[in-house]
Amino acid sequence: MAVYYGALSNLPVYAPASFLYPTGLGTLGYGLPAAIGAKLARPQARVMAMLGDGGVMLTIPEPAAAAQEGLALPVVVVDNGGYGEIRREMIERGDTPLGVDLGHPDFPALARSLGCYGLTVTDPAELTDRLDAAFSADRPTLIHVPEGGGGASR
Repeated sequence: MAVYYGALSNLPVYAPASFLYPTGLGTLGYGLPAAIGAKLARPQARVMAMLGDGGVMLTIPEPAAAAQEGLALPVVVVDNGGYGEIRREMIERGDTPLGVDLGHPDFPALARSLGCYGLTVTDPAELTDRLDAAFSADRPTLIHVPEGGGGASR
């Protein structure tokens, strides 16, 4: 939902075809492999992936390949504890939500286990600095953004 309703309408786009956005059904997880492909196609461009925690779980092994290639690729994971949109739709239909809660995987540790950098940012003011560092890193950086607020940890 952060991508569909947040980024699409609020992030500036400076060049045509520079915001890769999936539409239609079955697009969960699209952002990560699409960003890797974009970075490989344009190595000098600043490319970032932004996904929800549910979406990233569908393609979470992909950063290992990007790490092997040394791609400076920030991967922002907005964590609402599962498949938030599917959960919302189930509740609106009157269904009991089933299979939509992920809990809270340790995304930074998972990223590090794949050869990437991994950190958590809970202070919006720190996100810009972390993104800037990730754009010039020697491998992907997963930036975990959990619901709520507070400090930042690595």
